[in-house]
Amino acid sequence: MDGAAQTEIISLVPELDDSSRFLQLVRRHAVFVQGADGQRAVVEGLTVHDLTLHDAVLKNARMLRTSLLDCDFTGATFEGAELENCDFERTGFGSADFTAAVIADCQFSCAWLSNACLAEARLNGTTFPKVQLEKARLHDVVAQACSFRGADLSEAMFHHAHLSECDLSETVLRRAQFYQSRLSFCGFQGARGDNANFSGARVTHCVFDSAELFGARFQKADAQSSSFLRAILSEADFRDANLSGAKFGGATLARAKFGGARMLTADLRGANLDRARELTMSQLSQSLTDRATVLPNGRRGPYMRYSGAEKPRIQEDSMELRRTPKEDQGE
Repeated sequence: MDGAAQTEIISLVPELDDSSRFLQLVRRHAVFVQGADGQRAVVEGLTVHDLTLHDAVLKNARMLRTSLLDCDFTGATFEGAELENCDFERTGFGSADFTAAVIADCQFSCAWLSNACLAEARLNGTTFPKVQLEKARLHDVVAQACSFRGADLSEAMFHHAHLSECDLSETVLRRAQFYQSRLSFCGFQGARGDNANFSGARVTHCVFDSAELFGARFQKADAQSSSFLRAILSEADFRDANLSGAKFGGATLARAKFGGARMLTADLRGANLDRARELTMSQLSQSLTDRATVLPNGRRGPYMRYSGAEKPRIQEDSMELRRTPKEDQGE
């Protein structure tokens, strides 16, 4: 029997409802994965509701135009699977494995993927609006034109990921890790969360306008031509980063670190640099400042060479800057 005969399209079995067809598929596919006489799953055009199937084995399966709605696939394996034009609205994939899966034009609206693994997955045109992705692993993922708008990415790991033209606006990025990732033309407008890590990342032509990323780390990052307008980046770490052409108009950069950063034509007009650290006369001279800029010494700009305004002031004025939790605990 040739390879084509080994593949069964369950949707062609008319006597079964969609849920029964899908369960039959899973059983036969599990045998196939074990190397026995089962059949590789190709699911097409099925709609399944409210199905609980923990630890399901769908490794290397294919799903086309299939909807799994309000289901529970906690711990399921989709490693190497091909998912195209599928709808997984409100379905739970906690701790599920999508390693090296190819996911195109799918919808994961309000789904749960906490602790899920999407390492080395290929995502194209797929949306994850308001999805729970806490502690999800997305190492080496490649995503093109995908949307994570409003998703919770707390402690998610995007190490070495490649994201292009993706929407990450209004996401929760608490302790999210983008270490040495490659992000181009991505939008993080309104994203929030303390201690997000973009160290060593390439975040060129990205938009972080109005983001609230207290204590974010951009050490050795390449953020050329990215926009941080009105962003809150207090205590952020930009040491050794490339900020050439970056826009920080109206941003809060209080107590941020800039040692060794390249800042040619960085736009700091209207930015708050009060008590910013490790800035030099050369860095500020190459940047754009104006009367609305608050310089490290607490005075208004524009920056003048040899003024000493690059040195952070020592005396603090609690009325000008938000206080940190550490400061409150120290009273």
